[in-house]
Amino acid sequence: MAQPLILHHHEWPGLIAGLATRSGLAYLRDIPLATASAVLAAPAAVARWIALRAPQLAAAPALSILVIGAETTDAPDQGRWYQLLPQLLDARCEVRVTLIGAELDTGFASAAAAHAPAAPAQCHRTGLAEFLSRQAAPAFNLAVVFQPGMQKHQGWLAAGGFARLLAAGVPLIASSYAADEYEMDRWVLECYGYRVSAEPVLNPFYLELGDDRTPVRWGGALWQLEAAPPPGSAVNRERLAALDTLTSMVMHSMTAVGVPSPGYGTQAELRAADGSRMSMVHVFDNRFVDTANGKAWYLAAGGELREAGSIPLEMLTRYPGRGARDIERAVWAADVKARYLLGSYPRRATADAAATAKGMLAAMRDKAASLFRK
Repeated sequence: MAQPLILHHHEWPGLIAGLATRSGLAYLRDIPLATASAVLAAPAAVARWIALRAPQLAAAPALSILVIGAETTDAPDQGRWYQLLPQLLDARCEVRVTLIGAELDTGFASAAAAHAPAAPAQCHRTGLAEFLSRQAAPAFNLAVVFQPGMQKHQGWLAAGGFARLLAAGVPLIASSYAADEYEMDRWVLECYGYRVSAEPVLNPFYLELGDDRTPVRWGGALWQLEAAPPPGSAVNRERLAALDTLTSMVMHSMTAVGVPSPGYGTQAELRAADGSRMSMVHVFDNRFVDTANGKAWYLAAGGELREAGSIPLEMLTRYPGRGARDIERAVWAADVKARYLLGSYPRRATADAAATAKGMLAAMRDKAASLFRK
């Protein structure tokens, strides 16, 4: 069987050129690539998941999709671009889309709005729990939430809307910017008792919203909420607090260093000037700890090792090791940094991390909006 269009290509130019050969879609040749990619990002992500993980949905006569938390990037031109899903999947299904979101902008129009398919989505400016309270039973073939940011939006979990969808048998998929953000979303969901995909599906049809220093790929990693919490599940507040510490330490690095050094909690080997080798664990920002004695070191730009404090051996015994998930080691490293290494940073590292985060979010939103303009 031939692959559907969404799997035949692995980059935007090829995918859009392939779509433009289809009947009635030749206009895509005249739309700037950035704009065409922007309006097709959400349907392309959905199509990619269906083709790889749920091909039976494409074979059905109708496909009903609920998009949760829709705002702008997943809802340009009243969601009319989702009507290209059959073309992306080489399917004949009728597509019905419902967009819900407390900040849904139904007036958000792209530079390609004049070419958008005729059928708009049903649009509801409301939250998931309120929307579901008006439904006898959720009757969708698929629910999607793009970039949910579960650490920040735990209210969705407390309200129980996701659990209700899963209880009704509605497959619920999500996207994150990258695999590391997916791990953070997964961490939060697991703290609430959900079971989540063990691995994300990397999506080549993302939108780049970052810059040269920090890539931010809207729709870059796709994953699924596979099961709701068992009855009586308690929220693991301790692990949620540990994740908050990781976020705080990353933002501290953004203000103190500019670009955090990756590989939080990874094992490394440093070579001294005399040729001897030292087994270390990289904590944050070129700060290392010697696992043999707990001494902490800072590797300066010129290659000089400077003492940065010491880590109690009890903390070293809690190190997750190679067999753990990357995020487990990162959370451990953030705890070490917060407790023992902040004194090794310059005093000027007291910049407002909240302001930095707010500025980064505003820049991403401006970048996203610019992709839809002429």
